[in-house]
Amino acid sequence: MGSYNPGAFGSFRGRVGHVVATKWKGKDIVKNLPAKTTKKASIAQLAQRKRFEFLNRFMGQFSDLIHIGYRTAAGNRFIPMNLACAYHLKHAVIGDYPDYQMDYSKLKLSFHKGIDPVVKPELALLNGEAVILNWQMPEFRSITTRADDLAYILVYNREKDHSVKHEGPRRSDLRAEISMPESFIGDTLHCWIFFVSLDGKLAAETQYVGTLNFS
Repeated sequence: MGSYNPGAFGSFRGRVGHVVATKWKGKDIVKNLPAKTTKKASIAQLAQRKRFEFLNRFMGQFSDLIHIGYRTAAGNRFIPMNLACAYHLKHAVIGDYPDYQMDYSKLKLSFHKGIDPVVKPELALLNGEAVILNWQMPEFRSITTRADDLAYILVYNREKDHSVKHEGPRRSDLRAEISMPESFIGDTLHCWIFFVSLDGKLAAETQYVGTLNFS
């Protein structure tokens, strides 16, 4: 590893030939590319890679919701998806290599910060075309919990590996109607909900509402 003085075009980053340019402790440095290894990865390494691969693919489907639900905690120091992945790797990914699954009851699309979660959510069907989610207002609510908090709802079909997202209802609406594709008929659906304050600065903890057979 060695340092260098940037030229007329300033410092650069990335690979050039057999070296890599980067910045370390405020200095512009170059270092040799790491030597390729022919050593096979251990089972533990393969398992960890598979866990990351599974989680990234699964969580990537909901990246927009995760950005909304975790940005209040991430601030300027962390990326929302990184926070979400750290939690789920520790608490929600289950199974043994190479067959990993998600514990749906522990899926968190939001990081709790400041407002109350949903109260007594209940699922119902509407003419085999939509899922209805009802809830109640908190009888005793925190000072930061408001009637105009926005609801974010996720309905996931494991059989089809497809989800439907719904946003917009206010907490005071006490109800959301989420249209489902006809292809979901006969499948089991999983549902989650969380609230975010109207200014986007506060979020409620995600509530797993449960499952419903869409028929």
